[in-house]
Amino acid sequence: MLTLPEYGFQRSVKQHNCNLTVVCDWIEISLLIDEPEISRQTVNDILVEQGVYDKGDADAGMMRATFLNRIWDELRRRARLAGQAAHYIVQSHRLLRLAHSSQLLPAMFLLCLSCSDYYDVLRAAPHVDYVEQGDLFEEFCRVSLAAQGWTVERTGWASATGAKKLRATVESVMTATGEDAIQEKWVAIYKDKNEAGCDLVSFLGYPDGWIGRPLVLLQCASGADYGSKLGTPDLNLWRKLIAFSVAPQRGFCTPRAFEHEPFLAAAGQVDGWLMERHRLLRPFATGSTELPRPLARNLAKWVRPRFKALPRLR
Repeated sequence: MLTLPEYGFQRSVKQHNCNLTVVCDWIEISLLIDEPEISRQTVNDILVEQGVYDKGDADAGMMRATFLNRIWDELRRRARLAGQAAHYIVQSHRLLRLAHSSQLLPAMFLLCLSCSDYYDVLRAAPHVDYVEQGDLFEEFCRVSLAAQGWTVERTGWASATGAKKLRATVESVMTATGEDAIQEKWVAIYKDKNEAGCDLVSFLGYPDGWIGRPLVLLQCASGADYGSKLGTPDLNLWRKLIAFSVAPQRGFCTPRAFEHEPFLAAAGQVDGWLMERHRLLRPFATGSTELPRPLARNLAKWVRPRFKALPRLR
């Protein structure tokens, strides 16, 4: 098992103070890279040994049992959503790994990105490279959305062509959407905005190629600062830059998983299309999609040393 993350686990005596999402990510990643199975008793023992919960009397035992029930319920929900991309099955008292991690790159990649929020080692040299990380995540999102029926073009700064100034990004969006009216005054005023928060442009394509179709400008936020980006891209700004024939919607991609209420809060801030971990995994969950080979190689190369660096319990 991996050591407990630096964040998300708090001493719990009279009330539950741990972040359920972090706890479940810790269990999932331990199962993915270290353990063929994890029992409910093992999780219970670690929470006691690490001082998160007391061993104590009957009340302490009831506290732990209540929290373990929540953990198992959340892991069942996640496994159901992940479908064929799930790397485990949930039994009443244990979790069983279904496949070797090398067969589960989509889930591995998104989980590793999420764990960088609460394992310090993943945010330290040599494992921190936000340009490479952003580039891989944008490409993963492009592949996922395309497999879900959308036409998708990358426009963001992390693309392999390097950082894009605003004019180049605006022209990319205009070309992808078939719009033809850049508003030069505002492009000049906001010239220092680079990609202006737009990493992908996505729309449902039809044979006629005409407008009057859903259009989404998306932010891809792979880093721990994703919360500060939930309101991006700024659609009011983009409507100044391009005279859209149809008003675009905002979209937001993140590798993180959410419980229901935090998801509603995030979706409210996005005020648009929120693609979290399991929505991004949907094409892989149904078995209808495989990663392109170049992307699969790059993800494996990126994930492997980071998983190896994660600290283990002795």
